[in-house]
Amino acid sequence: PRPVRRPGVARPLADAREADYDRYFGIARTPDVPVGTLVEALRSATSEVAAFAPESTEPAVRAGLAVCGLAPPGPSDRVDDSPLGRWRAGHRLFFALIQATVVALRGAAAVGTASHPAPGDTRGAATLLAACAAAMRLTASFSPHAYGHLVRPSMAPPQRDLDGFSGLWSADHRALVGHLRTWGRAHREACSGRCPSLDELSGALAEVHGAHHGICARFVGAQPSLLGTDDDALRTLIRLNTNRSRLLQPPGHTPVEAGTTPRSAP
Repeated sequence: PRPVRRPGVARPLADAREADYDRYFGIARTPDVPVGTLVEALRSATSEVAAFAPESTEPAVRAGLAVCGLAPPGPSDRVDDSPLGRWRAGHRLFFALIQATVVALRGAAAVGTASHPAPGDTRGAATLLAACAAAMRLTASFSPHAYGHLVRPSMAPPQRDLDGFSGLWSADHRALVGHLRTWGRAHREACSGRCPSLDELSGALAEVHGAHHGICARFVGAQPSLLGTDDDALRTLIRLNTNRSRLLQPPGHTPVEAGTTPRSAP
């Protein structure tokens, strides 16, 4: 096989909040050499996380890397093992896996809205989402005390210039939501109800939401989120997760999200 070209020159995003979000997590982006850039991001981020969380080679992460044709790399010998370092490194792995998920979703829907999204690419996207959930769990491998006294303050003024720091500022989140919407639209036009592809993808998305909910419950609980809404963080998260899940669902289906309980039938 031909060697993968190295990533190109980094270029910051135009949106101020997205650029600030990238700076916080140490993310550099380039439109050049997209395949090589993503491969390098997956390798380096997995290697970083493996240095403080050997379980990063757990089956879900291994399976996600395998979808991309990659084997788990060895642990990096240069990594910040502090809670803040773990928080940032784990997020970098999460974002790289999201980007790979977007590629798979794009491939699944590329067959056109007149056809059912490709099952193989959809399965790959679901596998990568499960890897995202695993990465998110590994990201929080430190104490709630460390989060409250070190990590959370680092995302808010006076340590940050902008207020309201949120995952909604993530360019990768924006891309993922857009491609979930495209997949859901294509599926609804080709399939009137549920099918194995929908079940796989929606189940994996629910797993990501469950991992996020677990971290939020452990670290933030009923406190307000940094986003600045009046609701407690868990309530805000459940609402956002439910809205994302609806992007995939056929008409009349109400998704049940992490932290909620389905109503009993009357």
